[in-house]
Amino acid sequence: MSGRIANSGIGLCLAAGVATAGGVGADVIVGDLTGPAHWGVVDGISSYSIGTTSCNVGTEELDWIAASNRHPVIGQNIYRIMDGRIEQIGQSYLKHGYFALQGTLCGSCIRSSSGGAALGVGCSDPYGTGDNGNQNRLGPKSDVDPSTGFFNWPHSQINQGGDAIFKRLQVPLAKLDFAAQEAGDVVYVGEAIYVAADDATAGNDANNASYRAMRLLPNGEDFGWNGSTQRTKPAIMAWADHGLGLNQPDPNVDIQEFDLPDDGVVFVGSNVIDNGDGTFTYYYAIENLTSDRGVGGLRIPLTSGASATSFFFNDIAYHSGEPYDDIDWTSEIDGGEVVFRSPETFAEDPNTNALRWGSLYTFGFTSTDAPIQVQAAVEYFKPLVGADAEYAADVWAPQGVAICSAADLAEPFFELDIADVVEFLRAFGAGDPAADLAAPVGEYDIADVVEFLRLFGAGCP
Repeated sequence: MSGRIANSGIGLCLAAGVATAGGVGADVIVGDLTGPAHWGVVDGISSYSIGTTSCNVGTEELDWIAASNRHPVIGQNIYRIMDGRIEQIGQSYLKHGYFALQGTLCGSCIRSSSGGAALGVGCSDPYGTGDNGNQNRLGPKSDVDPSTGFFNWPHSQINQGGDAIFKRLQVPLAKLDFAAQEAGDVVYVGEAIYVAADDATAGNDANNASYRAMRLLPNGEDFGWNGSTQRTKPAIMAWADHGLGLNQPDPNVDIQEFDLPDDGVVFVGSNVIDNGDGTFTYYYAIENLTSDRGVGGLRIPLTSGASATSFFFNDIAYHSGEPYDDIDWTSEIDGGEVVFRSPETFAEDPNTNALRWGSLYTFGFTSTDAPIQVQAAVEYFKPLVGADAEYAADVWAPQGVAICSAADLAEPFFELDIADVVEFLRAFGAGDPAADLAAPVGEYDIADVVEFLRLFGAGCP
């Protein structure tokens, strides 16, 4: 199984205030998270904005052209880590950049001569909470292709304002618990992400997010910070860094990074908890950093006899006029796999609840079986002609009864007999993947029968 991947890039430094090396070409990162500001509560929803200081750690200037589509957009998110899992509890619209100062937060700065229309090499640019919470400058995520950084200008909700929570980073008050934080049961995390066209063209979009642990204040609404900004680390990394409490890493959390062909970057993580009563809880989190194709399904294979009950799912609500629905994903056991899937396919409804960019979904279930390492399938949401429909990720999953070969389909296991033949025939007739033993995958034909007979004849080792 792949080990936990902290980040990608060239010698990336994780703490604010230290020089940071980056990639070739324009390369924007979040150098620091500041603030945050609390704007108010409407109908049980609290709103925030997080200040951000960006850095161009690349080798070329980064476009920052106001009133065009050649400037970065900035998303803000809040998460909580509790009970062995990470959940996203808030997201904002996107702040559109308009002028680049030439600071030195991330090291020496070669100032741009463009008058603020570009961020120079090594330079930093601060946006305070007022800027990042300015409703007139906030636009929807749905306008932006994160894998290319492209969006139409002007964006679809330019200069639109509203009540205290409109477009801003929204968190339900029910998700905020000061007493649980003080007891060490919850850790809150803020995150920001920058997306820019020239950064994406240079292939430097894996390091665009940074996180910082937050501190909920006693009034249960305002936030401060708990430690420094963790540069180039998306929020899912906080799951490993603070999984057992603030600054207490969880060694069971395993995270992989996927730089997807002709698309963006996705992180996939898993964790397993021994409940001490003969059961185990399995959690999975997928953070879609910059993938435009998104995620429409997750399939976790179950070895023969493994159990899975009490399914868990957490997404993040869209708001303020975004077109996407918030219907929960389905969950079931199908064909020997635990399957979580978007309510509809892209063809059925392109605005259904898929895992889109700048967001994280969490999945889970309980089992009586201890963990092994398997390959899960992450399904793309948007199809692409000639491209893969899914990719494999190493995750924790429950181990059922051991079998001696793919022909060992029925009890008693580790013994090949007529019961296995009967089960193969049933599975073959039903189109059950257990009988799909030979290429082409997904077709049940004489090749599968021949392969079963070969495996059956070979016996158990």
